Amino acid sequence: MKRTLFGGPGLIVIAALLWAVDGIIRRSLFSLPPIAIVFYEHLFGALLIAPFFFRKAKGERLRKSEWGAIVWVSLLSGVLGTLWFTTALAKVNFISFSVVFLLQKLQPIFAIGTGKLFLKEKLSSRYLLWAGVALIAAYFVTFKNGIVNFETGAGTIGAALFAFGAAFAWGSSTAFSRYSLLKHSGTYITGLRFFITTLLSLPLLFILSGTPSFPALDASQLGRLVVIALSTGMVALWIYYQGLKRTQTKVATILELVFPLVAVIIDIFLYKTLLAPSQYIAAAVLLFAAYRVAKLNGAAEYRYVATVIAGRGKGKEIGFPTLNLKIPRPFSHQYGIYAGWVEIDGKKHMAAIHYGPIPVFGQKESSLEAYVLDTEIHSPPREITLFLGQYLRDIRSFPDNRALGAQIAKDVEETRAALAG
Repeated sequence: MKRTLFGGPGLIVIAALLWAVDGIIRRSLFSLPPIAIVFYEHLFGALLIAPFFFRKAKGERLRKSEWGAIVWVSLLSGVLGTLWFTTALAKVNFISFSVVFLLQKLQPIFAIGTGKLFLKEKLSSRYLLWAGVALIAAYFVTFKNGIVNFETGAGTIGAALFAFGAAFAWGSSTAFSRYSLLKHSGTYITGLRFFITTLLSLPLLFILSGTPSFPALDASQLGRLVVIALSTGMVALWIYYQGLKRTQTKVATILELVFPLVAVIIDIFLYKTLLAPSQYIAAAVLLFAAYRVAKLNGAAEYRYVATVIAGRGKGKEIGFPTLNLKIPRPFSHQYGIYAGWVEIDGKKHMAAIHYGPIPVFGQKESSLEAYVLDTEIHSPPREITLFLGQYLRDIRSFPDNRALGAQIAKDVEETRAALAG
């Protein structure tokens, strides 16, 4: 499970660590309207990623549903979620440990629910146990001795509604982001997110700031916004998307809880905030629960009954005959090579599994194929049970069949190593 723990989940944690220090960088931007910060942050991020985006965009084509997902994420997470949360804090005079922070903790619930509904992610009993422990621990990390401040004045109800909306916007966006990433480059989707959010926030900049011109930036603010784009903004989101592409929504949203944990630790060292013993204990529990959730990221829980179909015999030509399978629906997985198993006539065999196009053969449409290890199949069955396991690598183009065969041989050895562990 080494690749599973330190691949996608590890990148999610790195992004969360960057987001935790974001507040320190933004402190000098308090004089700017929130919508101005959203606009400039995304504008600078879009400009920085543009050269890489256009290089990746040449071979990319999004379906209508994928366009809908990325527009949803750009609007809800990029613009409205930030504005709603900022508005909620303003209504309670930015009081920490208030109902705003309590309701924001609902974000993982929305992410898990949306992932189950739209990506058909399964919620095992082990996952529910450790995710529940992580959420409870995150609550006690955030709120000293578990006490929430509900006495925040007449604006509390309004603040609660805005905080609830922000939690929904950010939580649901996790699942829709993953949906748009599954079959596309993380760099391409990150660029789209920043371009679309910049365009969506532009009219709101004039409406909400109450001025017909762009808010002026002094040298310090300009520098801060550039630093944000290069660290906790665009770069952090790019890292996050590289991880989310390989991490189930339900796992990613729990690992994101490292963000408030590190933010609390930063308060200790920079602002001399004293923590209660309960918060230290909760922090340790949260880290352990997040680790246990990360271990569940392997897709071994995914079991499919797949029909065997006729192939073109290309695998046999290069020494690796495969079972060609009709792609089950839904099949919400990233294109790539996986280690897994196939069950034939009640017997389970290790298999290297290919999902996606095959560039070396000029095949652009998706295919699902399994090379069964240590077993020669003379008469292919009509149906098999497929267990999709650990992600090994992405789809690549090769100059010829010989280079492809050499890579498949490496994939087979990686499959053995992954399944033996």
